[in-house]
Amino acid sequence: MIKTDKIRKPQPAVFYIIDYLWSGFAGLGVAMVVVALWAWGSAVFGEFMLPAPVEVFQKSLDLLKHFQENEIGISLWRSVVGISIALVAGLAAGLVAGSFKTAMALLKPVITVLLAMPPIIWVVMALFWFGFGNPSVLFAVIVLVAPLTFASAAVGMASVDKKNEELFDAYRLGRLKKIRYLYLPHLTGYLISSIGVAVAMGVKVVIMAELLGASEGIGARIADARAMLETSAVMAYVVLVIAFVALFDYLIIKPLEILFMPWRR
Repeated sequence: MIKTDKIRKPQPAVFYIIDYLWSGFAGLGVAMVVVALWAWGSAVFGEFMLPAPVEVFQKSLDLLKHFQENEIGISLWRSVVGISIALVAGLAAGLVAGSFKTAMALLKPVITVLLAMPPIIWVVMALFWFGFGNPSVLFAVIVLVAPLTFASAAVGMASVDKKNEELFDAYRLGRLKKIRYLYLPHLTGYLISSIGVAVAMGVKVVIMAELLGASEGIGARIADARAMLETSAVMAYVVLVIAFVALFDYLIIKPLEILFMPWRR
């Protein structure tokens, strides 16, 4: 945004494009520094402890070429389904809790308990209750991700200016206009942030759940590679997971922020 007489005015579209591209180049620069440090660490500690970046990247490309054989699609499906359910459930419950004090009083203790439990405990309990496979992984994702989105939505809804709500009611503008012109603009930032946090957390939970209690998926393949002391394969899967989350943030979250929250740029 450009300030003119202390008033922030929209920038031309080209500025948003430059800002978007610059954030990508900045992230790429940080990644290059990390890779350089990684290469140095590999030379110092040996390739068994820390495989060389070139070897790991080549292994990652090989894994992508054999997408189905390496069960990447299974982990992707679990992530999409689990995160989607967690987002809908958490956001819906959070919006209700932020709107009604009674709902907040009932739901907050449950959410506090869910957030207080270490993630590994929920994964282990899911294995006891549902056994190995999709149900246990999806349960772990939903239980661990939904409370995060709940908290964001509840805080956003509770922070809506009551005076503005009373103004809409006084002029009898109707619920649809109140949602469109009051709630949606106010909650957009909270919702977009929730999506980013949910994806990052959800992917980690999927990998962790597969690592401990699944016979297929990226986590299971990491466990197999670890047992065979294939350090490069383990690192290759880790690189793919990091790349997926980073690309989602850059290709989905940042454009949403530019489109719906231009005042933050």
